Amino acid sequence: MTIRGRASSSSPSGRPSSVRSRKRQMLKCALSATFLEQLLHMEELDEDELNQAILGFVKKRKVSAMRKDAAAKRRFRQRKSWSVFQSNLTDRQFRKMFRMSRECFQLLCNRIEENVGDAQFKSEKYLKNLKISSNPRDKKAAKMMKCHDSSTGGFISGEVKLAITLRILAGGSYLDLALLYETSSSHAYKIFHDVIKEWILDDRLVKINGIDYVNDEERLKEVALKFARRSRGLFNGCIGAIDGWLVKIQRPTLADGVRHPGSFYSRKGFYGLNVVAIVDRDKRVLYRVIQSRGAEHDSTAFKHTALYKWLTENCKWLLEKGYYFVGDSAYSLKSFILTPYDNAYHGTPQDNYNFFHSASRICVECTFGEIDLRWGILWRPLKFNLEHNINVIDACMRLHNFIVDYREEHRDISAMEELERNLFTDECRRFLATETNVADVGVSGGEEDVRRDQHGNVSRGGRPNLTETTLTRLGKEIRDKLCAKFQNANRQRPTQNWFRQNNRFLD
Repeated sequence: MTIRGRASSSSPSGRPSSVRSRKRQMLKCALSATFLEQLLHMEELDEDELNQAILGFVKKRKVSAMRKDAAAKRRFRQRKSWSVFQSNLTDRQFRKMFRMSRECFQLLCNRIEENVGDAQFKSEKYLKNLKISSNPRDKKAAKMMKCHDSSTGGFISGEVKLAITLRILAGGSYLDLALLYETSSSHAYKIFHDVIKEWILDDRLVKINGIDYVNDEERLKEVALKFARRSRGLFNGCIGAIDGWLVKIQRPTLADGVRHPGSFYSRKGFYGLNVVAIVDRDKRVLYRVIQSRGAEHDSTAFKHTALYKWLTENCKWLLEKGYYFVGDSAYSLKSFILTPYDNAYHGTPQDNYNFFHSASRICVECTFGEIDLRWGILWRPLKFNLEHNINVIDACMRLHNFIVDYREEHRDISAMEELERNLFTDECRRFLATETNVADVGVSGGEEDVRRDQHGNVSRGGRPNLTETTLTRLGKEIRDKLCAKFQNANRQRPTQNWFRQNNRFLD
C-alpha cells in the first residue's frame, strides 16, 4: 500500500517515472535492434549499402529530434481578429492604411472570394463556421485547422492577407506588419507575392487587354463620347490618351536574365522600367505594357507591342471610323496617334490646337500621378527581381482600375478624389522630408529622349518604310483638319491664367 501511494503521487498513471523512461529506452533499443536485424538478414547486402542504410536511419532519428526541439521552442502566436482590428480604426485611418474605403475593401474581398473560392480565400466568417461545422466534407479541413491553432496560432484569414498586401503596396514595412498581424517576418513577403500573383492578377477580378478593347466597338464609342464631352466636341474620335511612365527599380542582375543592365538606366538618373499605358477620360487604364527597358524611347517601346501591330494592320478601319489616340511629342505622328505641333508660336492656330490637345491628353499624366501617389511602394526603387517588379506594377494598375470602377458606381468621384489626394499628398511629403537621396516622387516619362538599341547604345534609327510614311502623311492631314476646325469655330487658347495664386493675363 505504501509503494502504491508513493507511485500515485509521482505520476498520474500509478507507475514511477524512472520505470516508464526505462521502458521507453528499451523499446527504442528493441526497435533499433529489429531494424538492424532486418538489414543483416537481407540477401546480397554489401558493406556500403549497409552503411548507407544505417546512416539514413540515424539521420531520420536526428531530424525527428530536431523537429521536436524546434516545436518546443516555437513561440505561440495568437492571430488577431480582422473584425476587431478594423473596428478600432476610424474611416480616415482605414483609408490612409489601405488606400481605399472600408466598403471598397469589403467589395474587393467579396470579388476575390467569388473568383478563388471560399476554401482558398479562407475568410474570417468561413473559418468560424469551419470550427462548428458537422459536414463530413469539412472534417479534414477542420482537423488541419485545429492542428494549426495549437502549433502556429491558426490559419491567416483572407482579409488579413489582403490587408498585408495593400499595406506593403502602400509603403508599409514587412517587419511592422509581422508584429501587427502575428506572422513571421519572412512569411509576410510570401503572402504579399502570393496574393498578387494568385488573386490580384486574376483577369476575373480586373482585366486590362488592349486588343479586346479596340475590338469592342461599343466600348470605343463610349470612351470617344466622354472625350468629346470633356473637349466640347473638339476631339470626337479620341479613344484614349497614351504616354510612357518610368518606374524606379534596382539594377537588374544576371539572375533576371539581363546581360546588359545599362539598358535599364534612364536619362533621369535611375534604373527603371518603361511602362506604356493608354487611359480613358475617367483615368481608367485600358492598355499597359510593362516590358520595356528604362533607356528605351517611348515611341520605340510602343512600336514593339502587339497593339501597335494591330493598329497598323487596321489603320484603314480606324480611319473610316475616325478613331485615334492622343499622345505627346515623344510619339511619332500617325493616322491613329495625333501629336502636338512642334515649335508652335503663341496665338497661332497650331498653338490653339496644342492647348486643347494637351487638355485632352492630361488625363494620362493624372492617372500616373494618382497611381504613384496612392501606392507608396513606388516612391522608392522596387527591390524585387524583375518578374516580381513587373507583377507589383501590374497589381498597382489593376487595383487602380478597381477603385476607379468603384468610384463610378457610387457617383461620388470628385469628393473621393479630393479626400484621397489630401491624405496621400501629406504622407508623400512626410516621406520626402525624412528620406534622403530619393528621386522626386511623381510621373517620369513622356519627354523627348535619346533612342537607344537593346545594348543601351545611342541608335541612329533607320529609313522609314512605305507604310510608316503613309501613316505619318495621313496623321498630318487629320491634325491639319482638326486645327482648321478649331480656327473656324473660333476656339482659342484662354488669354487668362486661371491658377489660384497667379491670376494674371498672359502676354
